[in-house]
Amino acid sequence: MSIDLRKKAEENLISLSKTATISLGKKGLGNQRARVALALDISGSMTGLFSSGIVQAVCERTLGLGMNFDDNGAADVFLFGVGDYSVGEIGKENFYEFVDREIRPKYKLENGTNYAGVMQRIADYYYPGALSVKKGLFGLGRAKVSVSAPRPEEPVYVIFVTDGNCFDGERAAEIVRRTSRLGIFWQFVGVGKENFQFLKKLDDLDGRLIDNANFFQVNDLKKISDEELYDRLLGEFPDWLKAAKENSLIK
Repeated sequence: MSIDLRKKAEENLISLSKTATISLGKKGLGNQRARVALALDISGSMTGLFSSGIVQAVCERTLGLGMNFDDNGAADVFLFGVGDYSVGEIGKENFYEFVDREIRPKYKLENGTNYAGVMQRIADYYYPGALSVKKGLFGLGRAKVSVSAPRPEEPVYVIFVTDGNCFDGERAAEIVRRTSRLGIFWQFVGVGKENFQFLKKLDDLDGRLIDNANFFQVNDLKKISDEELYDRLLGEFPDWLKAAKENSLIK
């Protein structure tokens, strides 16, 4: 039985990759390369989405995109609740039951949601040392972006999945502003019927070099087709790529 389930999951992953290929083609991104990251909310309100298998499905759908974007056909997985964590890569070799094996036994759901910690972690992972804080008068920190820090060859595409607003909005907004000078695009996805007022604000945030974030809401991830999901995930990425190239943020 488990062999049959795994085979079915592998066939579904191939189907997801093909669907993602079609969406990429429609956006003119057929030959585009990118590093793919998935940031998952592990606050307590996500319990139902984890236990029902929806989070596993999100991982597989993200991998379907990563298999086209990323040279090694994988995606980097990060978690956030009150704290923030790096899980590692999800790829074709380890995607089956990834959530039940690599997340649920190792990370407890947390009583709160912060965005900034995991956003900083992601920025540091792909651009080590690029987001630095210069100490000023009275020890207050002034953020700046280091142009001399190592930079990845490909742009970084982050799918950020949450079911609620955060407690550290001011700091998260500042990271979005600072990373507008790096080759990082934030695709925020709100799950459920929350208002997501803060994520809507991030979508139109002022003080950025270029627009480096997009947001859309899905009331029920089980009901949105793979084709529609990929089309929405890629909605603003082509425009960002153009602007990022024009500003020499990516090659």
